Amino acid sequence: MNQAILEGLKRRILGVHGAWVDELPSVLWAMQTTPKTTPRESPFSLAFGTKAVLPPEMVFPILRTSNYERGHSKEGLHANLDLLEERRARAHLRALAYKKATARIYNRRVRPRPIQVRDLVLRRAEVSNPT
Repeated sequence: MNQAILEGLKRRILGVHGAWVDELPSVLWAMQTTPKTTPRESPFSLAFGTKAVLPPEMVFPILRTSNYERGHSKEGLHANLDLLEERRARAHLRALAYKKATARIYNRRVRPRPIQVRDLVLRRAEVSNPT
């Protein structure tokens, strides 16, 4: 996570070393609202059950923000919260399927080598001498 934050800050500040403090909130917001590859959901949507309204959507109205009605929004939020556990379960199953596919691809390249009794095996020094 720290690596991703640093990469986002490096892309934003471009050599101005003191500007990272001003850019940190926008980098964190971008990380929380960007859908991830494995679950295809953003962390924000998995936590709150709805998509986040991004700052540019407030400046340049889109269909979702221009047709906003408070009463319908509350009903929609309650419906989304009812379905939140199901969305989390689907995201979890997608993540498991992704990990399984990744392991299958990795294991295709691994060649098992049986070890016999008198074979030389490389051991780490910490394992043989734990003190």
